[in-house]
Amino acid sequence: MQADAHALRQDRAGLILGRIAEQGHRMTGPRQTVVECVARRNDTFSAQEILDQLTGQGLPIGRATVFRTLELLTELAFLHRIHNEDGCHLFTVCAERDHHHHVRCVSCGMVETLEAPTVEAEIRRVVEGRGFDLLDHVIDLVGLCSRCRPST
Repeated sequence: MQADAHALRQDRAGLILGRIAEQGHRMTGPRQTVVECVARRNDTFSAQEILDQLTGQGLPIGRATVFRTLELLTELAFLHRIHNEDGCHLFTVCAERDHHHHVRCVSCGMVETLEAPTVEAEIRRVVEGRGFDLLDHVIDLVGLCSRCRPST
């Protein structure tokens, strides 16, 4: 099982790196290092956490490189930006390419993808009923996962 998870994360890194190259973006060694680090994550993380992790491993990664790479991955829809309570952005890796939402555990940081077509339809109905063309929307759902929720 653990070998399968490792292979999946390696495939994810390869997919992301391939898409970056297809889009004509430069692939520097430090950028590749950031992508490989991010592709291994299944939780939420900040740019500072990625920087700290890589520099803690003795890798010469600049702060600007980390921030720019995370921004690029967000633009390419490989990362989803999550607004945190403290005003800093968190990120999570997105396997889904279509519009979706996430629910995040505020204790352990685990993130799960949510698809809610009836909610999406209702949002569109309400917005269009007010004369708007909906361009995008963000719904942040936070709570406690089953492992972190106190048993009652």
